[in-house]
This record gives sequence, structure tokens and C-alpha cells, in this order.
Amino acid sequence: VDGVDFAVQHRETFAIVGESGSGKSTIGRVLLGLVEKSGGEIIFDKDSLEIKNREQFRSVRRRLQIVFQDPIAAFDPRISIGKSLMEFLELRDDLELKHRRTKVEELIAEVGLDPEMTKRLPSQTSGGQLQRLSIARALASEPDLIFLDEPTSALDVSIRGQIVNLLLERQQQRGVSYLLVAHDLRVVAVMADRVAVMYLGQFVEISDKHQLFNSPLHPYTRGLMEAAHLDDLGLQETNQGFRLRGELSEKDAKSSGCRLAPRCPFAESRCNDAQNLIELRPGQWVRCWKALEIEQESSTNLDAPTGNN
Repeated sequence: VDGVDFAVQHRETFAIVGESGSGKSTIGRVLLGLVEKSGGEIIFDKDSLEIKNREQFRSVRRRLQIVFQDPIAAFDPRISIGKSLMEFLELRDDLELKHRRTKVEELIAEVGLDPEMTKRLPSQTSGGQLQRLSIARALASEPDLIFLDEPTSALDVSIRGQIVNLLLERQQQRGVSYLLVAHDLRVVAVMADRVAVMYLGQFVEISDKHQLFNSPLHPYTRGLMEAAHLDDLGLQETNQGFRLRGELSEKDAKSSGCRLAPRCPFAESRCNDAQNLIELRPGQWVRCWKALEIEQESSTNLDAPTGNN
């Protein structure tokens, strides 16, 4: 991760998208103290977020939570669902011990499951149910921000929509913010308010969701959109026929210029020079020398007559 700078607002879902290996999940894990950062600063509610002792970790853990990609791996197989949720309620000093069992049952009911599930082990529960329970567990401490690390990718397609709707409902009711990491652009299209596109540790485009999906400017964003086949979402056809060359390679992260250049069909000599994020449209920041030129070329090609009558 290199030079990443962003803010998540109250009740906002800020999504980070990109291929595997782009650095998406690392950001959330650094935020939660699961990975040590080598530099920079994290500001949370106007204060610097530096975890130096157990007391600070407990305070941060209460206000920042995570829903992992794999719900099965997220639970200790040796303890019951009820006990697992109870451990997270211990982060709340305002909740007396005698009220915690009732709260566990309320949380399970809140995510649409039978409170009797408190007695089960994770192995006695389906993947979809476990992900619902992961959400209940994340909500237990009444956090301000939840890091959603690919929350639907390990689930059957039939269940994904249910989990997305559940997350949106809980956000509306509780006012929680989400930092969403996903490679499924359909999930991002439904959930996100703003989106950052990440490539080899750098943000290459940041924009309002509607602007990004309908009028992406960075070649990498266009490549992701084309590869995802989002025709049924009714988006503008600005990415039609757009293809990136080859595969993501970590050796390109050492480049002082554009890290996408080896794969980009529009690359030229100036792409070897470093480029910062520039606001090319209101609220749409792009790291590319040629972004506007490429967009104009694409628009011209789409508007040109096909020769068919």
C-alpha cells in the first residue's frame, strides 16, 4: 500500500475495488491493527489511532469491527455461537452481565435467525447463517465503523443478495459506516456511496459511485468494468470492447511511473513519469495522464456511424 489517503463519513459506505493482490484488504487490516503500518497516520473521530496498549486496543475493538470473507474460518469451531457473540459483548462496559444473554438472542433475531442457534457449534450451521452471525457479532459492540472484507464472495449466489440487503438494513437502522472491500462490482454498485479503485497498492481513481460506474476515467477502472460484464445494470457503454493486456504483476509496483503501463493499450512515454491523483471532474479523482483523451476517443467511437443501415 503506497500513499493511500481517504476518509469515510458517518453512515457512508466507502468501497475499495481491484484485482486480488492490489492491496485492498491490507488497508482494512491496518485500520484494525491486525497488520502493523510502516508509516502514515490513521485519524478516527479527530484522534490519531495509535494502538499502544491493551486498553487502547479494547477501546478501538469496540468502535471498529470486521466481517471476514470466510464465515467458517471466522468462528472458533470449539465454542458455541452464543459464547462467541458473548465475547464481543464484553467490549461494552454499559451492558451488565445479566443482560448479555438476552442481548445475544436479540442480535441473532436482528439478523433474521432463530435465537435457539446460540446452542449450536459453527459446524452445525450453514455458510449463509454463519455470515449473518458474523454480522450480528460485528454489531454486538455497537461500532461506528465495520470493515467488510469481501462479505459475500464465499457464499452461494442465491444467498449474496440476502446478505447485502441485511447489511443495508442494519446500516440504515444503526447509522454505522462501512469500509467495503470487494471484487464483485455488482455488490459495490448496490452498497457503495463512493468507490476507490486500487491497483498495486495505489488508488488510481476515486469517485461517487454513480459517476464511476457510468463514466469511469482511468483505463484500469474501464478494464474492470468490461471484464465484469455489467450490461444488465443499464450503464453507459463507455467501456465497450476495452481490454487490458496480461495479468497483474507485483514487479510493476516498483515502477516510478504508471504501474498499469505494461498492461495499458494507451501507454506512451510520458506514462513513465510519476502521476498524482488529479480531480478531473467534481469529486472524481484520477491518476492518469491520458484519462480525458481516452474518454473523448471512446465517446467518438461510440457516436460514430457503424455503416449499417
